[in-house]
Amino acid sequence: MYRLVQGHPTTSVKMVFLEDKNLDMRRYNAPTLCTEVAAIFVGDNGDTPANRDICVYPVGDTCQSISILNQCCDTMTYPLLLPRVECSWNTGMEHVEERRTAKRTRVTELQYYAYRLSQRNGFSILFNSGKLFQQYIVDAYVKTEGSRLHFLRQNQEDLQIELYRGLLDALGCRAHNENIRTGKLIILPSSFQGIPRHMQQNYQDAMAMVRKFGKPDLFLTSTCNPSWSEILNSMEGVQRPEDRPDIIRGLPHAHILLTLDSERKIRTKDDIDKFLLAELPDPCTDLRLFQIVTKCMVHGPCGTININSPCMRDGQCCKSFPKQFKDDTEENVNGYPIYRRRATESVQVGKYSIDNTWVVPYNPWLLKKFNAHINIEVCASVKSFKYLYKYVYKGHDVASVKIQKEGALDHDEILSFVEGRYVSAPEAMWRLNEFNLSRKSHTVMRLAVHLPQQQPIVYQDGQEAQAIERAALRKTTLTSWFELNKNDPLAHNISYSDIPQYYVFDKSTTNWKKRQHGGQHFIGRLPVVSILDIERYYLRMLLLRKSGAISFDGILTLNGLRCITFQ
Repeated sequence: MYRLVQGHPTTSVKMVFLEDKNLDMRRYNAPTLCTEVAAIFVGDNGDTPANRDICVYPVGDTCQSISILNQCCDTMTYPLLLPRVECSWNTGMEHVEERRTAKRTRVTELQYYAYRLSQRNGFSILFNSGKLFQQYIVDAYVKTEGSRLHFLRQNQEDLQIELYRGLLDALGCRAHNENIRTGKLIILPSSFQGIPRHMQQNYQDAMAMVRKFGKPDLFLTSTCNPSWSEILNSMEGVQRPEDRPDIIRGLPHAHILLTLDSERKIRTKDDIDKFLLAELPDPCTDLRLFQIVTKCMVHGPCGTININSPCMRDGQCCKSFPKQFKDDTEENVNGYPIYRRRATESVQVGKYSIDNTWVVPYNPWLLKKFNAHINIEVCASVKSFKYLYKYVYKGHDVASVKIQKEGALDHDEILSFVEGRYVSAPEAMWRLNEFNLSRKSHTVMRLAVHLPQQQPIVYQDGQEAQAIERAALRKTTLTSWFELNKNDPLAHNISYSDIPQYYVFDKSTTNWKKRQHGGQHFIGRLPVVSILDIERYYLRMLLLRKSGAISFDGILTLNGLRCITFQ
């Protein structure tokens, strides 16, 4: 074996994480936990790779490549975790008879790994293998996600989208030009979690809630405390929290936007002071709160005290710490309040002397309830909450790294720069368990906005005529709204965007039906339309304001006169 390895020399390389002030630091933060195992890969919009090179060196001088779908792949990659040479998932693996259904007879790759990563009674090599366990989890997720993307590509490569009118025109031209190809390709649906379009749709859904209920009042960032007793009590032997991504899978944190009811709105600076603090508590009156604040809610310190702090950019703190002392809270300064930070005596925290200028805003009750870093901010203006919504739906983590030869001193020896998606073990475990990436208190229905005979049609290449026939029989949410206004007088005073609150759209019949209950939890949203798409842009504006329309002509009619354009 030694001679075999000698005959196949390899180059040792190291990856160095880059921190560029021009990058979006909400996504490009370099990892701070040196014991964390993660995968970095390059793909379109963070897509995981469907294929990877796995080479096996049998006896001889040539290598043999195997598929990542090979059931022996895990066994050969992780012999310490799978010492009994057991086969892993394969495409033909079936459910046991009592779990089998008519639609689902085979075990999916995700189900297999979710089963493997479920803790059971007794000792498990897997859960006690430290960093190797983290690597196994990351590898399982990347492999599973890559397979899902590969399946979508294989089954949607012929799927096209085109406007109804455009497809009719294309079919009319086909007699003259048989080589015409209509529509544009669809690869990933926007419902696929994690891709940029999915995040953008979620952002627009959230903005629809703002239009309905007003701006949110509070922005809360919660970071789990790995020293919680519930986590430590779940450790076995000498395990550390980072060695158990299956337990700390909710890390690193959550971003939450909250809207308060009208009776509890924060309207004055006194309301702000009652709700949150940005000062060190008095240890004599509340020792526990003082201990939590000094442990979890002190920024840095940075600046001249610690120039190597991760928040430093060009000699300045990117979070603007330390703050200025302030005797009273100011409600709105450039979209954000300036909190009260009175000049009091400093306290010793570790090797640093800390005062109120270093305290991150917090709510005392939440800190004592959860014993963790919980930063809470007041949303004072439109400027601030739009930024915060984009923060919540910012997308996956990204790493910018340089790859260079091990031991290289000359920067000219850098092999390449790589910018790719960063997947840690806790994120991989979260995704393998199919937990949601985001949650909203209300259901937002996305309504169609299209010009006459310009609704989008999804079809397979070669089946354009059948798609036209189906589209002629099926109504969109917009054309069905016209029909509803013709037949139901109760709908005349309801705008198009508000209709989901009172009616349910039946996808099987493409008709709006009277909602029986729960309407207060449903919101309609019209898609964003570019002003360059002039007619559709003005149609959207009219739909937001006009109710009771029974046709496109009805929207075009003003004071009995039919306009030529929606503009």
